Amino acid sequence: MERAGLTRRAVLLHTMPIFEFRCKKCHAVTEVFCASGQSATGAVTCGQCGNRATAKVVSRVSVRVARPAKYSEDFLHRARPFLRTQKQTGEIFAEGKGSDDARTFQLAEQIGQGIDRALATRLPSRRR
Repeated sequence: MERAGLTRRAVLLHTMPIFEFRCKKCHAVTEVFCASGQSATGAVTCGQCGNRATAKVVSRVSVRVARPAKYSEDFLHRARPFLRTQKQTGEIFAEGKGSDDARTFQLAEQIGQGIDRALATRLPSRRR
């Protein structure tokens, strides 16, 4: 499955779930990063006191992005209707794979990268 230049494997490799564990002794919360496809198993040591008696916490959704998005959520929401009506991008929405938000983000990132490449090759370098 390859879409928008990224394979499913590439997307999964860059996705790192964050699990939270609460210490039963000092009640501090420790975050643990797990590679995709793995789960946080076994005892997790408390980052505060070093105790191994911890319990997994059901936490709010937390997402850390490796790099910031080029465009705001508001812009992406407003751009989606336009992207759906274009021949080249409308096909991606018709595929039915992934959420509309994910597809809009992916398309906007591709468009932004294309603009960045065009600007880098066509604009003179800045002299200091």
